[in-house]
Amino acid sequence: MVRPVPPEMLDRLQVRERFECWNRDELEPMLEMYAEDAVFDTSEVFTDVAPVRGHEAMLRYWRELRETWGGGLRSDPLEVLDVGAGQIVLGVRLWGKGTRSGVEIDQRFAFLYSFDEQGKISRAKLFPDVQAALARAESSAAQHA
Repeated sequence: MVRPVPPEMLDRLQVRERFECWNRDELEPMLEMYAEDAVFDTSEVFTDVAPVRGHEAMLRYWRELRETWGGGLRSDPLEVLDVGAGQIVLGVRLWGKGTRSGVEIDQRFAFLYSFDEQGKISRAKLFPDVQAALARAESSAAQHA
């Protein structure tokens, strides 16, 4: 059953902190919220980018994004839904302006986050929208039932 995540769970999962770290360009504290072997996967949206695994690869990928956008890329949480089985769907607004290209972006996406027993993110998968993320969460729950 999909339901909004209560505020105390948001605090425990450090949702706001994760986005504040990104927006302040503090990637190392953000990385601490992920399991050592976590997967960060944007391939559903950015088809030319393969999923990355582990802290070192995630940090390298995030730094490349920050360099491309010159720190002008922000991400803000919009809605957080508990989909059960240690997963949440998080609607996000990704916005900013490329420093070299001048290209502006202001789009909505959604992450499907999976958490391990320690409450760290084990998988973060980006989807084009909340509905697509919810559909994936439902299909993975049906496979594990």
